[in-house]
Amino acid sequence: MNQKISPRAVVIVFMGDSITAGQYVDPSLRWTSLVGDSILRGHLSTPVNFNLLNRGISGETTRQGLERFPADVQQQRPDIMTLQFGLNDCNCWVTDGGLPRVSEAAYRANLIEMIARAQHFGTRSIILVTNHPTLRHKVLLSGESLEVRRQRYNDCVREVAACTGVELCDIEEAFAPHDSQLADMLLPYPDQLHLSATGHRLYAGHIQPYIELAIADIAAS
Repeated sequence: MNQKISPRAVVIVFMGDSITAGQYVDPSLRWTSLVGDSILRGHLSTPVNFNLLNRGISGETTRQGLERFPADVQQQRPDIMTLQFGLNDCNCWVTDGGLPRVSEAAYRANLIEMIARAQHFGTRSIILVTNHPTLRHKVLLSGESLEVRRQRYNDCVREVAACTGVELCDIEEAFAPHDSQLADMLLPYPDQLHLSATGHRLYAGHIQPYIELAIADIAAS
């Protein structure tokens, strides 16, 4: 016999940078919207209700995300949080003389603190996300391209997931089989970083099962 599910609200916060915000893409085509719509439709016949909050802000690093964390996450007390940062953290602006916007050590520490803060405020499921491949191969003042740096910062994400015990959603792995179609997954030059509508669909298809599992665990408790 199926376990009866009592009426309840599930709060989901999508926390991150422009990839979570869905910069330059119609709101209805962003991965957060695609996932959210599918979740809402899938639970029409259940007493589980949702408050879905996109807290992605374009151009932000983990340092800036941590500064707004009290208002955008802690006050919302989400049951589930997706956490995605890194493409700004690993970037090297000309004005910084080759230094990254956020060092790898600080990037790790910021992710760990956001995870700890969310858990302190009752978040039961945290899904930590790596960053998708880009076509940014120009060598920066650091001596490396953004794409090379992105891969190393993704390793930091995997390390943080392992040491904190949160769920890892490895978006980089999801994009790997589509390497020959990467140009279609991204916005064209001069961008070559932000997701196109096609890229958002792939992203949504990979992350949604992680969110659905988290919802099922919460609904059954």
